[in-house]
Amino acid sequence: MRARTTATVVLAGAVMVLTAGCNFISPQTTTEKYDASDGFSTNVGSLQVRNAMVFTDNGDAASLSVTVLNDSDTARTLKVQYDSFGSPKTVSIPVAANGETRRGTTGGDQQALLNGIGKQPGSLLKVYLQYGDAQGKSFKVPVLDGSLDEYKTLLPSPVPTQTSVPTDSSSAEPTGTRTTPAG
Repeated sequence: MRARTTATVVLAGAVMVLTAGCNFISPQTTTEKYDASDGFSTNVGSLQVRNAMVFTDNGDAASLSVTVLNDSDTARTLKVQYDSFGSPKTVSIPVAANGETRRGTTGGDQQALLNGIGKQPGSLLKVYLQYGDAQGKSFKVPVLDGSLDEYKTLLPSPVPTQTSVPTDSSSAEPTGTRTTPAG
């Protein structure tokens, strides 16, 4: 009986040591940094680019959704370059000193529109990020659509255009230009 009790205690001790030992050889995933959303993040000099992703419903016109943080005491303008029908196009995003700028995120932020991306949802769009004399960085952002409810409002919206609207002389409204949505 004593041998059986000793064997049980030794076996229980061995199981405890072996299962506890997994913590010594297994990496702790809670200490790893990762993007908590569908977008990608990177740093370019003193600018932190967070959760960058592109939204399109037709593979042509797109909206860049991104948050840019500036840790310096100098205002910066992030240049986002992408390929449009074989030629480079650039979108500029100004960021105040020690500030933050959001484009195309929820809450009615101004959109950063990209035209002619030639990428369908589910693919990746290569962009080049740079400001001033800082060394730029190239990386790929996911191209998504509005199929998820939380992304429907992030699709590109029509850009207002200036059009002439004639009015007759008996109207109280003067003849001139009006801003109307492009359709």
